[in-house]
Amino acid sequence: MKADAVVIGGGIIGCSTAYYLARAGLHPVLVEKRGIGEETSSACDGFIMLQTKKPGLPLRMAMSSARLYEHLSEELGYDIQYRRPGGLVLIETQEMKDIMEGVVKKQTEDGMDVEFIGNEKLRSLEPLVSEKIPAAVYSPMDGDVSPIYTTRAFAKKAAELGCDIRTGSAVTGISVQDGEVTAVITDKETIETGTVINCAGVWAPQIGKMMGLDIPIRPRRGHILVSEAVAPALKHEITDARYIAIKHNPSIMKKATDPTFKLGISLSMEQTENGNFLIGSAREFAGFDTDCRFDILKGISEYSTRFIPALRSVNMIRSFVGMRPYCEDGVPIIGPVSTVQGAYIAAGHEGDGIALAPITGRTIAEMVLHKETEFDMTPFSFDRFLK
Repeated sequence: MKADAVVIGGGIIGCSTAYYLARAGLHPVLVEKRGIGEETSSACDGFIMLQTKKPGLPLRMAMSSARLYEHLSEELGYDIQYRRPGGLVLIETQEMKDIMEGVVKKQTEDGMDVEFIGNEKLRSLEPLVSEKIPAAVYSPMDGDVSPIYTTRAFAKKAAELGCDIRTGSAVTGISVQDGEVTAVITDKETIETGTVINCAGVWAPQIGKMMGLDIPIRPRRGHILVSEAVAPALKHEITDARYIAIKHNPSIMKKATDPTFKLGISLSMEQTENGNFLIGSAREFAGFDTDCRFDILKGISEYSTRFIPALRSVNMIRSFVGMRPYCEDGVPIIGPVSTVQGAYIAAGHEGDGIALAPITGRTIAEMVLHKETEFDMTPFSFDRFLK
């Protein structure tokens, strides 16, 4: 068979890309080795928390993506449970406050609505927070969404617009002749195409090798606890300054004396529409091991109650692990590959995949169609890794 483009990966980035390609009038094929959203996109929280994004291009893209999210349920004809309750970054120590002062200054310069608040205002906004937490950073721009609903919504609408979705179909090779993509080979068929978009997340390097590319992405394991359903209690998206510090600078963990800090444990918390708390998180490089570690789950439980004491009386009913695609310089790869004509990469978003999915898919579609993009994507080009 033939296709205008082949999207590899049925997570939220791949499904968003397929949707925007199909919306633009192309007839893409999406290839996924398992089912839609069965990997990382179903093993994460739903944060669209702008405060956790690196100032500069990542933050500006996230703000644009958040604007797309505001109308996405209507556009896709599917309730993705998007809401914007605002977000709080809790600050426990002076060290973390110093870090956040630099971050907030840059975020403000990028046009974000964000401010420092003291404990009194913090607890008026979020009464569950401990009176021992001296300060926080607040932004009304932060929101959340259902990751799996959004992934499926993108896929459903893409299919309605003419995208051929092939699940249970593993890519085994990519044909490149005279420096140009000519076909994608799966365990079931050969798809002739001049355009391939690698949206395989933590498996992007394996797909890249099929085209002779060395993609510096590796899995970064994250744990999340799920509580029993309780009455609505949490009003905002919650994280802490350590979450941002570890995310932006993993080496900071090596200098820590707090055992939970050394394990990469920080706070991320939201309450779903069904009433369950999703509580994380940890960041560690453990290959493709998806087993939950008891010491990390225990650490998350103990650490989260330092900020939200009421959690001590809430039962946890399950836990899960997600593999975040971490790129070695901390920002994703989005755009064409200069050394292989017709090859594109949209991967390496780590914990920003949900927030950046709409803008990433739209941007890749614009690139494929040789249209002007909203942002200069040079900083995210794969070429930055070419020797």
